[in-house]
Amino acid sequence: MPLIDSFLVDHTIMPAPSVRLAKVMHTPKGDVVEVWDLRFLRPNTGLMSDKGIHTFEHLFAGYMREHVNQKGQVEVVDISPMGCKTGFYMSLIGQADADKVAKAMLASMQDIAGLPDDYKIPAANPYQCGSWQLHSMKQAKEIAQKVLVQGVGVTRNEDIALDPQMLEKLENYSEAHAE
Repeated sequence: MPLIDSFLVDHTIMPAPSVRLAKVMHTPKGDVVEVWDLRFLRPNTGLMSDKGIHTFEHLFAGYMREHVNQKGQVEVVDISPMGCKTGFYMSLIGQADADKVAKAMLASMQDIAGLPDDYKIPAANPYQCGSWQLHSMKQAKEIAQKVLVQGVGVTRNEDIALDPQMLEKLENYSEAHAE
């Protein structure tokens, strides 16, 4: 099985909070599709809580669209949490500027951190959400506040790329440590 793009970068040196253009693809009709790594925590140093990341997802997806979408040029297709719970992936059609994505992420953090504690979480009901009771506005706001304090940088793939020889060693490491 081929390695996905995320597995080609060194997670031990990946900075956070940061944005990184992880992948660029083209549709058969020539549209540009970009996948962005929106990293909140340095990998393997912590993770967002289940309730916090879930509420954050409900809020962040909307706010990022408000700050990133540019009619006819860029449109967010999806924003989803990473399985490692250290960030989100954002897929969009069009081409976004890394500095603008970082500013949009910061603006979204300000939006979330500024919400009242009793803010009604969008779609937090059994009809629109698969885990509607797994929410915490307090924890979502804490995630946003931490990012605001730290700021958001821009990371380039080439700055954190794994060496091909290291990839071979890691393949053997994974096989030796599999359950």
